[in-house]
Amino acid sequence: MAKRNMIVALHYSPTIESQSSTAPTSRFDAAIDLGIPGLVVDAAYAPVPLHALKPRTSSTDPNDLSAALELNLAPESTTYIVRAAIEEGDVDRVRAQPGVAGVFSDPYINPCVICPGSPPLGDHNDVEALLCTSKMHKCGMDGAGVLVAIVDTGVNLAYLNSKGKTPSFNAGWSWTLQPGTPGSMPVDHGTMCAFDVCIAAPKCTILDIALLRPAPSLAALLSDAVKAYAHLLNIMLLPRRIGEFRSMVVNNSWGMFHPSWDFPPGDPANYSDNPNHPFNIAVASLEVAGADILFAAGNCGADCPDMRCQGQTTNAIYGANGHPQVLCVAGVDTTKQRVGYSTIGPGRLTNKKPDISGYTHFAGSGVYAADGGTSAATPVVAGVVAATRSKRPYNPMDSTTFPAAIRSLVTSTAQDLGASGYDYKHGHGVVDGCELAKKFCKVWWLDICKVHRWICKGVFRWPELPGPRPLIRWFDIPEIPFKVPRVIRFGRAGAPGQDEDALIEKMIDELVQRSGVADPVQLGYILGVMHAQQMRLISRTGFGGTFSTETDDPPSGADRGGDCGCGSKD
Repeated sequence: MAKRNMIVALHYSPTIESQSSTAPTSRFDAAIDLGIPGLVVDAAYAPVPLHALKPRTSSTDPNDLSAALELNLAPESTTYIVRAAIEEGDVDRVRAQPGVAGVFSDPYINPCVICPGSPPLGDHNDVEALLCTSKMHKCGMDGAGVLVAIVDTGVNLAYLNSKGKTPSFNAGWSWTLQPGTPGSMPVDHGTMCAFDVCIAAPKCTILDIALLRPAPSLAALLSDAVKAYAHLLNIMLLPRRIGEFRSMVVNNSWGMFHPSWDFPPGDPANYSDNPNHPFNIAVASLEVAGADILFAAGNCGADCPDMRCQGQTTNAIYGANGHPQVLCVAGVDTTKQRVGYSTIGPGRLTNKKPDISGYTHFAGSGVYAADGGTSAATPVVAGVVAATRSKRPYNPMDSTTFPAAIRSLVTSTAQDLGASGYDYKHGHGVVDGCELAKKFCKVWWLDICKVHRWICKGVFRWPELPGPRPLIRWFDIPEIPFKVPRVIRFGRAGAPGQDEDALIEKMIDELVQRSGVADPVQLGYILGVMHAQQMRLISRTGFGGTFSTETDDPPSGADRGGDCGCGSKD
């Protein structure tokens, strides 16, 4: 009888725990003989800790979006994943041994590369326009401060730079199973994914998680993904300083392509339909720790399925690709038409999959003729999620920043396509950066006299400054617990012949003195003359006394609400 690659979960023991590691090339030197008949583990694969999940204490707050589960980090509750080749006839016998917590399928996983032959439709500039990236970036929705893990074949930063993409890079937190240096891997599928993330999130910080083998193989074992996810979980669990946020977006443009790679549904070893498979638990654990996880829906759509699908085009969103705690991404082209190879739901683990569609099959990175497949759609959406995280970073004390809340935000703002409401071809619709920008880039024109009435009630008398009451434009900045001014207008600065600079300095000095505030951020808020993010006085323009950081002046007259001006949807 043939041997099969298997994932074996072992119960805690001090010996196994002492040898556990998430380092990609770590070994299991005690792998010797565990005294389990029929089990000879792979010594090249050190035990990987898989923490247990336990129910979270529910809140009475109806607005609490907290996850139902939380991590149990107690050592005695942790199981340890090892890899072994087991005779199919011995699987049940190994599973029954006292030290074994479970035996599971370890199928190969492949990237969701595109179907050949179809030319690109549009390019990355079209995708930028469709997502309103100029509006997003203008108000700080650009991925700054957000980790984006590209779990793929590896990333080549020099190539990205040559294409105008200059994200930050964290080499220390990167991880590679393949030969090479993180960030300098061969130009391949993973570099395409990184380029597509940078369309919406050009200032993100890339983590190179080189899991898949480079061309021509491109494959890996699911047990390798378990180890990669354990590494990412360790990053999310690192201590934080008070007030420090750590947001992580995880892009997975890969999956299993056919049920024959797995054990059948109902078998305890099954992956595709089994939420208790170690990798599905690893995905749930990383999401509970605060990471936003995206998976490609796959390329098994009935119109032009990938040959690896072997004709299986129904119920073809397998395992973690359809996990309830991830965003599963389908593909549409730049005309918002579904691409024929995009896998149609339902999902195996969750019925309503895919969740959302992303743009694909456009000329972009140059790695391929087209950045295509759900492989490209997924990082396009991942970039939008990272851009959103720049404005709403993950905070373990704030349930509105939890991954579930971000998934809800992204799907609720999607532009509906196909049948009205949710459908299995498009999910909730195509990701809509324009709508997200409207939510996070709102501005208001407010009368400063309504905010600080003392300014307009004779506390400061400025006969030199006749004219309209001051106007101010306010912005929400996540790090500051109040609105911050960006534009202020004082009206006419003075009579002809007066020294404008001296008059303005006199006004500022008295406001500073009367405010009694020393902190520059609070001072900028009270005075309305300092850009709080950059900690500097905003520019002075013209004798009219206008203080501004922007070129557009507020409308004359009364206050009004506003938005980012993204334009209407198609």
